[in-house]
Amino acid sequence: MKEPKSMGRAYWPGVVSLVWIISICAVCYFSLMPRLEFPLDFWNADKLYHFAAYGWLAVLPMVGFRNRKAAMPASLSMMILGILLEIGQYYIPGRAFSYIDMSANGLGVLVGAALGNSARPRLKNLLLPPEGG
Repeated sequence: MKEPKSMGRAYWPGVVSLVWIISICAVCYFSLMPRLEFPLDFWNADKLYHFAAYGWLAVLPMVGFRNRKAAMPASLSMMILGILLEIGQYYIPGRAFSYIDMSANGLGVLVGAALGNSARPRLKNLLLPPEGG
């Protein structure tokens, strides 16, 4: 029987992957809604929301995927998602295409990937099972 610490390590990648998929679906849903009201509204608040959402989407694979060679491309692929969703907003009533939003998305991905990459060695022994295992 596995000891509790190793059982948590075995489930961590699956849990993080599930949270990542749910988060991607939530970002897609909210990005393609015709009109979106923010809970906190101040000048350019949406840029902060873009940055935070894409930072979250980028950090999750970096801290949850077992293999770093898979984690980095998965994390950086969120830039493509941000670009595609921003283009899709052009066709949604009440939404608009914005290069500034796209930049906030990309910056969030870069910061999230960097934070996740720096946290990965600290979390590796604690949460991630050995690569290939």
